[in-house]
Amino acid sequence: MPFHHILLPLDGSSVAEEAIAHAVSVARGCGADLHLLHVQKPPSHLEEHGIDPVEWRLRRAEITSYLKRLGEGISAGGVEVEITLREGRPAEQIVEYCDEAEIDLIVLTSYGRGGVSRFHFGSTAQKVFSGSGRSFMIVRPGAVNNDKDKHYQRILVSVDGSHRAEWVACQVAAMVRGQEAELILLETIAVPDMPRRMPITREEHATREKFVESNRRAAQTYLEEMARQLENGIKVRSRLEVTRNQAECICTTATEENVDLIAISAHDWQSGVQRVTGNLCQTVMCHSPLPVLVLQERSEAENQRESGENHAASLPMYAQQQAGER
Repeated sequence: MPFHHILLPLDGSSVAEEAIAHAVSVARGCGADLHLLHVQKPPSHLEEHGIDPVEWRLRRAEITSYLKRLGEGISAGGVEVEITLREGRPAEQIVEYCDEAEIDLIVLTSYGRGGVSRFHFGSTAQKVFSGSGRSFMIVRPGAVNNDKDKHYQRILVSVDGSHRAEWVACQVAAMVRGQEAELILLETIAVPDMPRRMPITREEHATREKFVESNRRAAQTYLEEMARQLENGIKVRSRLEVTRNQAECICTTATEENVDLIAISAHDWQSGVQRVTGNLCQTVMCHSPLPVLVLQERSEAENQRESGENHAASLPMYAQQQAGER
């Protein structure tokens, strides 16, 4: 299974709670345990701001009761739950806990108690993305219906011919195998920009069209083969789009297909792993109203272990062929 230990950070707000249904759905599908974590500011920090230590202890008791109540409700649904209350700076404690508990996936809302700002994500969420090195799911509060019994019926998986994208497709397929779910494999063929003051010539236009058509044919073969290999107890469909804006096309297609979740590799075939996410992933995260599951590239040892567990071996696709033709 793709995930074994899932972390759900909660700050006590109703906004953060909108991620609960998604975390439970993934945990149930993977047979993973769910860790509920709240980070409370230490008494020393609060005393500096004139807050009574007694009030702090009462707040701690309330949070403990709050987490236990949530945990009992989740456990009743068949998901194993672990509750933890820690002190310190939220982002730092979340990242530290990920290392200690060997967390595979972090599920959280784009912002919490602090509310909406001019930025796409709250400060804690952004720091967790940058520092954890884990896969994560970002949920946009209030943008979609977060049913208590969340079930992903349609998942859009963005693929680009790379081994990273193939690994993402395998993980998502393993996550929903045995459920009534449909995977939509989407590959977007980018029309190359030719910026200049004067219009391009007829010969340049023909060259660009030939380039795009070559990539389109390779992608079509790639998608058909990928869909055949993933079909094992789940429905898989492919879709190919030629576009000038790949991120916009992914978000638009997700809306057209009425999907419940977008899954994407943190790094596409062009980007390295020096940054937290590649440009395409970052743009989709920022602009999609739907939950986005971002899978981070794993070490070779971890990939081999996962492939043996989920029976979805590395797909022998046409990644080298596509990379050569792009």
